[in-house]
Amino acid sequence: MPILRRRRCAASAAPAPKPRPRSYFLVAGIALDDELERLRSLPVFADGPLAERRPELKVRRASRKPNRLGFAVPTEFRLSVTAYPGIRPGDALETLLHELVHLHVGRAREAHAWHGPTFKRVLARAMQEAYGVEIATPRSTLHGPYAEAIEATLRRNRKKTS
Repeated sequence: MPILRRRRCAASAAPAPKPRPRSYFLVAGIALDDELERLRSLPVFADGPLAERRPELKVRRASRKPNRLGFAVPTEFRLSVTAYPGIRPGDALETLLHELVHLHVGRAREAHAWHGPTFKRVLARAMQEAYGVEIATPRSTLHGPYAEAIEATLRRNRKKTS
């Protein structure tokens, strides 16, 4: 006769993980956990799940630039950003906001459900609200155009303060 294992009830689930050290979230000089908190309060996210609760943020570390700079899992309300050698602040900020928009929008019922017109519209508005970046909506959603604009804004701000 096979041995049956008892399932644990939800009340006796594993304890919450220990808090991560501050350095875990530091990417290209940006504290991504603090930036995530700031971004959640943007008006563009006011009517969605980000205003109500904080998503789980993971920072992956890679030895070289990966093909996938980040990802979001809306059903689990979590996101990941990948740090790699040579990552710039603009790259990290663009990836973080891109993934937050995925959590906000989810899979839209339209052509190109993940990166369609709704996603692009919300991302453009979020970039303007968060970083003052306004560029022509890129045809693709590949990483880069917003990162370049953020980097240019950061350079201008550094010149003003120096």
